Amino acid sequence: MNKNKILIVMFLLMTIGFLLYLLNQNESPLSNKHEKAVALSPSTFFFNSIQGETIEVNVADREFNIKGMENKIVFLKVFGWDCKFCQKEIPELVKLKNQLGDSFDVIAIEAQQHTKEESLKEIERSSINYPIISGEEQKDFYTYLQEKYGWTGIIPLTIVVAKGGEVLAFELGAKSYSLSELMQASLLKK
Repeated sequence: MNKNKILIVMFLLMTIGFLLYLLNQNESPLSNKHEKAVALSPSTFFFNSIQGETIEVNVADREFNIKGMENKIVFLKVFGWDCKFCQKEIPELVKLKNQLGDSFDVIAIEAQQHTKEESLKEIERSSINYPIISGEEQKDFYTYLQEKYGWTGIIPLTIVVAKGGEVLAFELGAKSYSLSELMQASLLKK
């Protein structure tokens, strides 16, 4: 009887140790714990897209003021090319952008740190019509999202920004509704 208890305890300890090992191996955009902290006061982030655009985002409490996009609804996305849920959203984002034209935009940060060449191939393959940002340079922005919104690195992440910059929604992970439904639900909150 005692041998069985000892074996069970040893098995549980080994399982816990293995799970902790796996958790430490999991790479997330937030995995570098030595990055400097970002103050929660108003900040400015510059996103350089793979397509050659520079996007300036001024953040304050529940606001993302995106220079040049003040009169648009914007989905600010954090995604990954290898994320099946993220891949599922891409055609929907392309379609929304086509349907809504100048009243809507998407800014997508690729958090799984693929090369520029890999991203350009995916952009072409999926006919992406919105800017893609290399996530490798966005550690400060990730830290800001973690500190201000409690983001844990789960992707896809969708931040719905209203005309004028107010954050209408901060949605983590895959959702059971479409992105167009998310936009409609966000607008009803206003």
